[in-house]
Amino acid sequence: MTAELNQQALKNAIKYFVAAAIAGSIALATDQVKYIWYPLLAVVMCMDETETRVIAASRGRMLGTVAAGFVGFFVHTVLQGWIALTVALLILVPLLRWCRWQAGLATGVVLLSMLFLVAEYNSLDWLYILNRTIDTLIGVLVAIAVSNLLWPINRLAEIHGLDLQLRHILSQRLLYIQQLLLGTAAAASAAQVPLEGSRLISQLSQLVNDELRSRPHGEATRHHWRQRCILWERVNHHSVQLLRLISWQPVTFNNLEQAPWINKLPKLLDAKLDATKSNVTNRRQLLQIATETNTPPLLLLAVEDELHRLISSAESLQLASRCEISA
Repeated sequence: MTAELNQQALKNAIKYFVAAAIAGSIALATDQVKYIWYPLLAVVMCMDETETRVIAASRGRMLGTVAAGFVGFFVHTVLQGWIALTVALLILVPLLRWCRWQAGLATGVVLLSMLFLVAEYNSLDWLYILNRTIDTLIGVLVAIAVSNLLWPINRLAEIHGLDLQLRHILSQRLLYIQQLLLGTAAAASAAQVPLEGSRLISQLSQLVNDELRSRPHGEATRHHWRQRCILWERVNHHSVQLLRLISWQPVTFNNLEQAPWINKLPKLLDAKLDATKSNVTNRRQLLQIATETNTPPLLLLAVEDELHRLISSAESLQLASRCEISA
């Protein structure tokens, strides 16, 4: 995991360097760009790992630039100095929130401060604002181009890869839970650490959100990936809760007759199997099982409740996955 993070950090650093070098070269090669930090600032604020996030950040950057330019020009006609900057900020922030342009808030504040603190204060006119918008647009276009050309991410392939990793890790965790309940478990392995599953689910959610934002009616929508992310979170949560309950005070079933669903537990996440409803132990039998296994009834009830929630979430995930296979 550390090697993957270091590799991704290196790729991001190279992207930043290449985009900044190109934007700076364009700014120096033309007389239109008077202040080189405008395109460079746009590159820094817009560059991200995926082109979808770059486009979203670029949209916010441009909206903030345009709004700051208009507000700054109108305030400049009646006020000057720090008072003008304060009044302009008091107008800009509510305006961006009212227009639902919160993504351009940081850009608007920074640009507005720079507009009021230029060396030639009297040059703040419509032509000056247009030129600074063009400067920003240069950095935005360079950031989008570099993000699409250098190591573009195949989101759907990444999504399917993370889905397979989650199935493997959580299937191993379910197998470990089965062994704990039958009293045959060995020492806990690294696969049972919940942080790995949570990290993969977080990455999956980010990629699915990017894909849905980029293609609202694409494959991610047809295959119910947003719902599957929620179900993965529930399966991970209930399996971790179940491990904590069992580790607090071990619950052991003497045989499979007491809980026949235990035999199906490791196969719940197999999307190729039929999504048949698993029967959880009848709660009327819990008192008898608690007496036979010498387990506190309340703890056994809590374990049974978490198992019921885990199995329901896993079977719902199995149904959602089968929709993709049948398609």
